[in-house]
Amino acid sequence: MVLSSGVCSADNYVGGIPLTSAHSGTVSGGVYCDSYYGMGDQEAKASNTIEKTFTVPDNANVEWAMLLTNVYCGHMQNNYQGKAKVDFNGKNLGTETLNVPYTYSYNGGNGHVQVNDHVNRVTSDYMMYYDVTGLVKAGKNTAVVKTDPLDSSFDGRIRLVTLVVAYNDGSKKTIWYQVNRGHDADSYYSDDEMNENYIGSTAFQAALPEGSSLTDSKLTLVYQASSDGAYAFNGNALSSGTPQGTFSGSNTWDVKDSLKSSGTNTLTYDRTASFYKNVLGILTAEYTTSSSGDSTDDTPADNTTDNGSAGDTTDDISSDNTTNDTSSDNTTSDVPAGNTTNDTPADNTTDAKFSADLGVQAIKVSHNSAAKAWKNLVNTVNVTVINNGPEKAGSFALELYSEGSLLESKPINGLANGATEAVEFVWKPEDAKNYTLRAVVVPGSTINDANATNNELSKTQEVMHNGYIGDKPLETYLHGTVKGNIIYDYGNSSYVKVSSGDVYTAGHSLSLPEGAIVKYARLYNFWTWSATGSSGVIPSMSLDFAGSSLTPEAEYADQKGWGQYDYPTGTWAYNVTGLVSGSGNYITTVKNTNSDAENSFCIDGIALLVVYEDASGKETQYWINEGCDAVSTMSSSGGLTPDEATVKIAFAGDSIDLGNVDNARLWTTVQSGGHEGIALKFNEMSISGVYDSTPSSNLDIDEARDVTSYLLSQNNEAQIIAPSVTDNSGDYMIPSSAILAVSYKSETTDDTNITDDTNVTDDTNVTDGTNVTDDTNVTDGTNVTNDTNVTNDTNVTNDTNVTNDTNVTNDTNVTNDTNVTNDTNVTNDTNVTDDTNVTDGTNVTDGTNVTIDTNVTIDTNVTIDTNVTDNTNVTDDTNMKDDTNVTLKVNIIPVISLTVSPDSLDFGTVSPGTPSESLPLALKNNGGISIKVTAEVHDQENGPFATGLLLDQNIWSNYSKVLAAESAETSQAQLDLPLNYSSTGQFQGTLSLWAEAA
Repeated sequence: MVLSSGVCSADNYVGGIPLTSAHSGTVSGGVYCDSYYGMGDQEAKASNTIEKTFTVPDNANVEWAMLLTNVYCGHMQNNYQGKAKVDFNGKNLGTETLNVPYTYSYNGGNGHVQVNDHVNRVTSDYMMYYDVTGLVKAGKNTAVVKTDPLDSSFDGRIRLVTLVVAYNDGSKKTIWYQVNRGHDADSYYSDDEMNENYIGSTAFQAALPEGSSLTDSKLTLVYQASSDGAYAFNGNALSSGTPQGTFSGSNTWDVKDSLKSSGTNTLTYDRTASFYKNVLGILTAEYTTSSSGDSTDDTPADNTTDNGSAGDTTDDISSDNTTNDTSSDNTTSDVPAGNTTNDTPADNTTDAKFSADLGVQAIKVSHNSAAKAWKNLVNTVNVTVINNGPEKAGSFALELYSEGSLLESKPINGLANGATEAVEFVWKPEDAKNYTLRAVVVPGSTINDANATNNELSKTQEVMHNGYIGDKPLETYLHGTVKGNIIYDYGNSSYVKVSSGDVYTAGHSLSLPEGAIVKYARLYNFWTWSATGSSGVIPSMSLDFAGSSLTPEAEYADQKGWGQYDYPTGTWAYNVTGLVSGSGNYITTVKNTNSDAENSFCIDGIALLVVYEDASGKETQYWINEGCDAVSTMSSSGGLTPDEATVKIAFAGDSIDLGNVDNARLWTTVQSGGHEGIALKFNEMSISGVYDSTPSSNLDIDEARDVTSYLLSQNNEAQIIAPSVTDNSGDYMIPSSAILAVSYKSETTDDTNITDDTNVTDDTNVTDGTNVTDDTNVTDGTNVTNDTNVTNDTNVTNDTNVTNDTNVTNDTNVTNDTNVTNDTNVTNDTNVTDDTNVTDGTNVTDGTNVTIDTNVTIDTNVTIDTNVTDNTNVTDDTNMKDDTNVTLKVNIIPVISLTVSPDSLDFGTVSPGTPSESLPLALKNNGGISIKVTAEVHDQENGPFATGLLLDQNIWSNYSKVLAAESAETSQAQLDLPLNYSSTGQFQGTLSLWAEAA
């Protein structure tokens, strides 16, 4: 028989003690149960005393009684230390020291911590229970529970004090009962982290006499939770109620119609909120028999069973109907005394050396610290095998199958009677789907395993793709060479939430060298947190740049793909080459065009990339890589390691002349950076601390990093690596852009008697360049002498110290002709710029658009000199106009700009009902108008920050502050959770502060 692990014996993530029989019997009176339900009337981290009076029926003759109490320590795993003193009717039952840590089952814990034979700990609660049979009396009984902290963190509030009394009252009624006790937890962790919906169950073994008539049956349950659970008894749903206390309550149901008079009656329970615990179950059945009219008193001595407390084990045996539950399927052998059957191992002996019942107890799948299985990653399958005896087992094998195919078989060299062993397998599934894993014990030849039904166990395991792995390398969009340089500018862009209909604006002020020509221009829109309500969606947006409406040339996006906060993030790239003409201010606007009022996205920033040609620049080889790869190593990221959360960036293509390299620079952009543990690698270089929230943590840019010393001749590679979860809780980040620029040293060319010299660079010290024809786009022609009969010299730049340039014809767009001597018979000199110290410029014709002609001497017969500007110290220049230019400068500040520091708040350890200390938030308005600041919290459902974050002593959703232009103010942040807040553990969230015009 294949066993399914869908039904668990306890919450496999946090652990717990399932309810088992503590006592059972038959009485004439009934079972009394009453409780004090805490904790709202108590103070956290202080001494607390609860006194509870229980009123037992006046005619009660106590058969059995138990007092149970439960104390909250303040943390689900930490060892917050305190003590509890428990008194009953003036007698001290115990003074308990509560000072043990707790480890979740999933992380290797035992499922509970047994402090002593009557005290245990499960998650944040200590349970104490005492036999008070000899102390209970009819009428009033008083229990006093007092707690005192032994350190500053111990909470000490008392969740529950319960008294259970089974009693006779001299009546002729006959009531069978069973009291089940445990400390069984049901948490959302098992669902979210292990994909297991734990539904707890407890069994009541009814034993009403054959032929009896059932007259009444009641089921009572005592639980600990802020929200009642969901229940069923023998498969029939039971109604749920409202907790009587802040974190505890009870229910009583009439179950007469569902009760089985003999055999197993099963109660199942399931959480309806994040956390739930079941601690007591009491089932009673009143019945009559044909001899009920006789004066018979079924005393406890005849029909009672006490099932010890130390290990919470069950041994539910009546004296006249023995049940021996030793087999794995809990069968009952009820054989009449006159027909005794002796079915011993001796009847079925073999020649085997060992007789051992081997079984597969559990299959757990994980990826490092998370109870998940990820596609294309190495996951761990942990299989627990058990030897149920009666003897030790010799060597055997354990096999693991996936979808019916054997993954691996591992040998196990023996196992002692009663022992378990955990065996690890590695599993790397290739598809995202549900898999069937099957573990099989294969007994060796030396083992006689008569019970094969438990030799294998199957588990359905969901495998998903984790979008937080580094699986989308940044691709090379453009690779080339330019004589010039690169500008990468983020302007005044900042992180802003853009709701439906809202418009986002950013500006870039470019300053290019004079005469520079834009070769390529590209605009990057970095966006994140795109959602409608709580559902992630690709954003609907329009973008205008420099007055033109644009659509993206490339769209890159990534998202988690599972669990909470599955919101996409992206990089959209736009070709703006034709819209960037040179220096100036360029404005980008982005509008949210989604009509749904619940839709929004956030802009991390806008960046403008320009590749330009510059006559004075150096030859530069460049790679422009872009994309979007969201990676994370935080505890909520599915156990990913830095190696798995690494983004790779390859700069392939042409080889690099390392001997002629002047410098190499690397730009990288990381959305949501701001963590000093992020590592940047470039070939053999590996450094951290470079992503330091510059210009902001939302758009972290490491600019023009010098990587010259690490440059390779080809196949250079950069990597951006998320920090370990142990390094300040890891990080979530989105590498989105990388630029590598390699600049070369200058070279000298001797251009003599060259025909059709097009795009010549650095023509230095050329002598007697005779009969040069069609010298087009010549740059830096320095100290050129005796250039004779030059024709059609077009777009010449920086011709310095040129001597005796004779008979030059059609010199068009000449720039920076300095110290030119004896330029004779120059014809059609058009658009000449910066002709400085020109001597004897004779017979210049049609010198159109000459700019800044300084110190010109004896310019004779100048014809049609149109639009001449700033002709300073000109002598004998007839009919020329003196125009003086005024240089304009301005520093434009953004309309709306808000900065906040610090960028992280740690409230430390907080107990519900006790506010944290206040932490300052400094707000600065860097913009030119007054702004109104509001707040938004990103947290898990019913998370602590969404529930109790206060800003200036008001809940965050009501926060509003107005800041004047270029002013600063400070707000106070505090965490104040209500007393009935039930979640515990460590949490992280995000506070977003939004600025708009006041």
